[in-house]
Amino acid sequence: MLSNNIIYINVFFHKDNKVVRLPLEEVVAMAVLNQIKKDFHYEMIKVQGIVARTQLVRHMRIYAGLGCPRHHGCDICNEEHCIQLLDKNQLKELWGDEYSNKAEIVQKAVKETEGLVMTFNQKPIDARFHDTCGGSTENSESVISREIVYLRRVLCDYCTESPNWDNRKSIPISEIEEKLNIRFPSLKPSLKTSIENFFDDIKRDEYGRVISIKVAGKEFKGTDMSELLGLDSTRFSFSPAVITFVTRGKGDGLGLCQYGGNQMAIEGKDYLEILNYYFTGIEIKKIEAPCIEKPLNGRIIMLDPGHGGENSHDYIGPSGTREKDIVLNISQKLKVSLEALGAEVVLTRNKDQYVSLSNRAQMANKLRPDFFISVHLNGYANPSIHGCEIYYYRSDKESETLAKSIMAHLTKNREILDRGIRIADFYLLREVNVGSLHLELEYITNPDVENKLNDESYIDMIIGRITDGFVDYYKY
Repeated sequence: MLSNNIIYINVFFHKDNKVVRLPLEEVVAMAVLNQIKKDFHYEMIKVQGIVARTQLVRHMRIYAGLGCPRHHGCDICNEEHCIQLLDKNQLKELWGDEYSNKAEIVQKAVKETEGLVMTFNQKPIDARFHDTCGGSTENSESVISREIVYLRRVLCDYCTESPNWDNRKSIPISEIEEKLNIRFPSLKPSLKTSIENFFDDIKRDEYGRVISIKVAGKEFKGTDMSELLGLDSTRFSFSPAVITFVTRGKGDGLGLCQYGGNQMAIEGKDYLEILNYYFTGIEIKKIEAPCIEKPLNGRIIMLDPGHGGENSHDYIGPSGTREKDIVLNISQKLKVSLEALGAEVVLTRNKDQYVSLSNRAQMANKLRPDFFISVHLNGYANPSIHGCEIYYYRSDKESETLAKSIMAHLTKNREILDRGIRIADFYLLREVNVGSLHLELEYITNPDVENKLNDESYIDMIIGRITDGFVDYYKY
């Protein structure tokens, strides 16, 4: 949202159980204070500011983000699945006596990079970062099973001085069993075990006594081992009580290596050089403040007027009005209405022509709009039936939310009856790989409805209501 040229973001705070509207740059500073390390170079703080701002803008609905997936009516929440934010008291506790000084430094760095975000194909990127890469960052498909062109592996010898370059963690066998839901073999004197380069090449006689064993490459007789270690017998086996894991680096390896970036800053690299090193082919630019008069700026909508052509299997009203003609008129007018608010709108057909369902799906999957809206009128043998039905594909929560917004506006003065929002397995809902709705706006087989559909003022009312539904969806 925008007010007095300040961009605002809606944040749901779990502790207070409410949505708070805050200036974007204030939230960027909050995020940076939680993300940076104690001794980070000033240039690296600027880097982290751009990373945090990119993460936030990517979620914001006014910039075509999807908002928080778990809490309606906000751009983000302050949990890790969106972006982890600490409030002022928590940040004071985190930084202690250094809080005031560090907060001032962060605010200065955020101010110097105000509005800057990383983009790819004109959209904010998934600005991943991690603590220490351990020698190289990672390709996205190795971590999240999806290739992202700007998340490519780069070699990194900048993080060798990181406190997390090499780490050890010792975990009791019982804890490993519990967490992995497995059971190791019970330890018995006859259990055949070995640990390569520690205890291996074990030779036993037919009664299970150890004849010889190699320990760290040196061979011992079973009797010598028993004597030197004070074992009760040469019939012995062994297993670790604790397993120590040795790791290099910290994090998933995607995107920015924080300690690597910090070392680059120490060596004189600026924030642009650091970000362009770790993110491949990105563009760093200042976000434009959203236009109040164009609330749908940046949205791409595909409208699909149902049926069409000579052999169209569309519904026909009692007086001969054709569904295919009315939905084309509605779609053409809706295109003008949405474009006036900044959206880019594409029609699957712009005249009375046949377009196969597969071609419609291909058009949508090639364009990849924000939403695909298939526009129809319904029909039934009983001429008294009327009202609107909206269908969406299962688990498509964003489309369900848009459906609720459109339905609320279409039916707000009861000119149109709300006949429900439902899940459906229609071909286009299933095959189109973006958010999709199937609108059955009314029953053309109802004589009163048919008359209204031939009245342009009634059509204009429908157009205005659907448009308001889109605007409200993006405004929450």
